[in-house]
Amino acid sequence: MLRQSTGWAWSRGRLLFLVVWLNLVSRGVDGCPAKCVCYSEPRPTVACQQQGLFSIPTEIPVRSQRIFLQSNKLTVVRSTSFSSVHNLTVLWMYSNNISHIEAGAFYGLERLEELDIGDNSNLRIISPTAFRGLSKLHTLHLHRCGLSELPVGAFQGLFSLQYLYLQDNNLLALHNDTFLDLANLTYLFLHNNKIKTVSDHMLRGLINLDRLLLHQNRVIYVQPRAFSDLGKLTTLFLFYNNLTVLTGETMDPLVSLQYLRLNGNQWVCDCRASTLWDWFKRFKGSSSELECNVPLELFGKDLKRLKSNDLEGCVETPQIQTQLFSSKPRSGKFPSTENPLGDGIPRCCLPDNDKSSIISGKTIADPSSYNSRQITNNPLKEKENISKTKFREHERTKNETIRNKQSLNDGPLGTLSNNLDQSLVQIEDLEPSTAPTRKKKKCTKKPKSDAQCLKGHGSTMQVALSSLFMSIVWIWFSLAMS
Repeated sequence: MLRQSTGWAWSRGRLLFLVVWLNLVSRGVDGCPAKCVCYSEPRPTVACQQQGLFSIPTEIPVRSQRIFLQSNKLTVVRSTSFSSVHNLTVLWMYSNNISHIEAGAFYGLERLEELDIGDNSNLRIISPTAFRGLSKLHTLHLHRCGLSELPVGAFQGLFSLQYLYLQDNNLLALHNDTFLDLANLTYLFLHNNKIKTVSDHMLRGLINLDRLLLHQNRVIYVQPRAFSDLGKLTTLFLFYNNLTVLTGETMDPLVSLQYLRLNGNQWVCDCRASTLWDWFKRFKGSSSELECNVPLELFGKDLKRLKSNDLEGCVETPQIQTQLFSSKPRSGKFPSTENPLGDGIPRCCLPDNDKSSIISGKTIADPSSYNSRQITNNPLKEKENISKTKFREHERTKNETIRNKQSLNDGPLGTLSNNLDQSLVQIEDLEPSTAPTRKKKKCTKKPKSDAQCLKGHGSTMQVALSSLFMSIVWIWFSLAMS
């Protein structure tokens, strides 16, 4: 009898424990939304993925820490959608039809660590305050959202962010200081967009960035100080862009770089590539090939494997001129900073026999008169042609040269050497002494001086004076005889 009562008491104890446990569990998942599965281990979770939902459920338990809403048909994230779940740490809403996120949609989610709203191709605009207050957010997915622009201050206050996914959008440019508050960011994915310029301040503040993926964009120019804050960067991908020039000074701040990919660009392998070539001599990491596009004799060769004398001179072709030297201003919110040569044409691209036309600022009637003149087999005749051409060009540009000499520092070409100025002023003295005798020019157009004119026609004056003297003597003699 005692044994039976003991067994009965034991059974009642087990039953009571089970009721209490079920009660506790039920409290953890109380009010689970329809079409969702709720569980409390390892953390209170509401899983509603792939349920064909058109709106975010309203019966989400307040103790929820993880909410999975991916692969549905959601269109709007309202300011009240998550206002009651202040313990939320993970929120997945990728692969929906979200086109609008109301201001304050994530307000109060101070414990949120991961937010994935990627793969929402209709989410083309984000409110500047959409992510305000998410001070503990360390991962943000915004890939494949159709974004063409990020608002100023979009990532303001996200001091804990470490991973930012912005790939596969339509971004044309990024505002200066877009990432200024992201000092802890380590991975930045910007590949497969339409970015054309990496400006000096676009990446400012990313002092702990480890990986930067900018491949498969339309980058034609990286400004000289674009990488100034990236001293800890180990991986840089810039392959399959429209780069033609990248200076060694631009790459100098990347002291921790280990993996570099620059293939698939249109590299100009002339004097403009010399500083990058020098930088590669110091670079100890892994790099892809840099296939030369021009000049033709270096086409397909790896820039890093060229010799220093291969980079002498400057390539000038119509295609490169159109891409590199166009400085026509464009309308829009972002300044046009697409000139890969920076403030002007490099001095290495100014051959001695072409500099007068550049300085004068005028289009010369025969642009090939210097470096594309007709070649003859007679060296004396060729020297004569050179001197004639230079003399004509001097007569046409001498005044403009004198006026422009004092404003060279303010022009688009920068400062040129003083030796060049002197050679332009004294270009008429370059006539070779071996040139054949030519017919002397008259002094009616632009005489150098009266003395030179008289010297040139000395014999004619002497004859005239002699005739006049003889006439006076004859008239005097005639009068005396009469």
